[in-house]
Amino acid sequence: MSPSEETPAGSVASALFSSDDTSLAEGFRDKVAALHEFFDRDKDGFLNHSELRGLQLLTSGEEMNIPTYLMACKSIGCDPQQGISLDGLRLVYAAEGSNVEEDYLKVFPAKSEDPVKVIDKKEDDDVLEVGEDGVDISG
Repeated sequence: MSPSEETPAGSVASALFSSDDTSLAEGFRDKVAALHEFFDRDKDGFLNHSELRGLQLLTSGEEMNIPTYLMACKSIGCDPQQGISLDGLRLVYAAEGSNVEEDYLKVFPAKSEDPVKVIDKKEDDDVLEVGEDGVDISG
């Protein structure tokens, strides 16, 4: 089955995430897609046990054993032999208790939308306080 073929996770996810009318939904979809693409090392469109384990280790520090992986796949309608599709990962992140924003920033910390910018400290400088737009406010 190719990543584009309809699966139980795909049909539910399509219904949940097909609306293009809000930037919140777009941001959610984009972040989940970026996480999926980043951890899909073999680029087959699915997260196998090793790939999903990497995502979980990096974002929560928790190990994922094979029985947990099998249960996760089955609970969202994905074939464990194939792995978790993008739509399946969207379902995981849509569940209560999941936070795609936090996980995204753990994986891609440089993409934070925080307005505070880091300024390189020169050897002869004292501590700098930096406000919005990277302005030195140490006065």
